Amino acid sequence: MVQLDAKKIILNFGTGLMTACWMRVLIVFMEHSWNEIAAGSPDGQNVCQHIFQPRIHLALAFSFIDLFNSILGLTRSKPSQVLLFASVRTGVELLVAPKLPCGAWQHLATVLCWSLGDFIRCGCFFIDGLMSSPNGSGFNIIKSVRYTVGPILFPIGTLCEMFLVARVAMDGRPSLFAALALWPAGFYPLMKQLLKQRKKHFQQKPSMPVKKMV
Repeated sequence: MVQLDAKKIILNFGTGLMTACWMRVLIVFMEHSWNEIAAGSPDGQNVCQHIFQPRIHLALAFSFIDLFNSILGLTRSKPSQVLLFASVRTGVELLVAPKLPCGAWQHLATVLCWSLGDFIRCGCFFIDGLMSSPNGSGFNIIKSVRYTVGPILFPIGTLCEMFLVARVAMDGRPSLFAALALWPAGFYPLMKQLLKQRKKHFQQKPSMPVKKMV
């Protein structure tokens, strides 16, 4: 029982931390209009450089908590897939995105999909962890949200990443077109896993309370 409690504490702490980090990124979109950031105005540039980018980098750094959890066997995720997912996004943000203005629509759209997707995913994990019983939680609305939103936002976010890389490649960096060809190869196994998890969840029947005979 102690081990189960420790596992639950570690998972809840990690997912709560990731949820908070991505929420801080979303707050930028709520506090500043898209046009304000994308226009490249002095105020927009200040927001990008001193608020937006540091929050993105912090959220991406803490995203590797998922890798830590998977390596320790605290989740059912495959470490190789978690590493691929986190590394691609981090590489795009740190190596490719700086070649464009921070307010480029390709960059803003990509980060918006990342932050929405992980805020919902990690937030659902966090809430589900708090609500689950010692025997595990059954069919519930929190998991349904997680397994519905994920397969929708993931391909959109991947497409935005490809637009971002293609935009940089067209600025005299043709070698990036070769890297761009690798995106479908990485997308397929991750999307397949998402759909597999979603199918498995919705095939489960909600647990019904057992009535005792009087």
